[in-house]
Amino acid sequence: MLFADWRLMSTGPADCYTNMAIDEATAVLVSQQRAPPTVRFYCWEPPCQTIGYSQRLGAEVCPDLSRRGLRCVRRLTGGAACLHGGDLSYSLIVSVRDFVMPASVPGSFRRIASGIIEGLRLLGIDARFLPPADIETGGQRIATAAQARLQGVLVHQGSICLAPCVAAEGSLLPSYPLTPLSDLVGEELGPDVVIQAMSMGLRSALGIDLSPSVLLAKEKRLARQLLREKYVQSEWTFFREPRRLAGTLSRRHKTSIMEEEQKW
Repeated sequence: MLFADWRLMSTGPADCYTNMAIDEATAVLVSQQRAPPTVRFYCWEPPCQTIGYSQRLGAEVCPDLSRRGLRCVRRLTGGAACLHGGDLSYSLIVSVRDFVMPASVPGSFRRIASGIIEGLRLLGIDARFLPPADIETGGQRIATAAQARLQGVLVHQGSICLAPCVAAEGSLLPSYPLTPLSDLVGEELGPDVVIQAMSMGLRSALGIDLSPSVLLAKEKRLARQLLREKYVQSEWTFFREPRRLAGTLSRRHKTSIMEEEQKW
């Protein structure tokens, strides 16, 4: 069953572990056809870093980050480390069989980026897609994204830089540099304004109906389980090879998505 309508959610600020647990919980329910395709906007509190699924960290990184007071969590999606705190993030989660999304990886990145670019245009910013996963204006990167394809579901996570991150000096891992929108427009753009523009852009570019919604009760329950058993565990982020860890965690809670297929 493919859903005709998509969900639009804005869940506000949360810590890095909670945000990643929610995204996986949503992906699980979409893969089981128990939730419709979903676009979720969210922020990060406190500031943090996320790392790509296959990114390797040295054993010394965990205590160093702890001393600096900067949290770090491994994403389901690929790519490099990203610093969060001055950005607006979003996830787009949909079945790979949905006709809205191109089957190819480059095509899906470009298609979703077209919606973000349309949203930026509504804010007065003329931007373009910079393959494989960035959006830039005037030679400055302002947004980036990463993907995973897991059990028939496309998980796309993106970040749009709104303002400088106050935790940048505490960052230990090299992070992908983005130019804040506030530097381009000369004023601070609040998350609500940007979410409205991005939602309109995605509706127009993808030709979808986005219905305002909230997290389902079963989604919250699964997110809490994933938070407790996976994302707050230092072994998930720091201490094991991701491919081996995926198998270990799958035996611990079979309801989550654990089979790695493709990640970018």
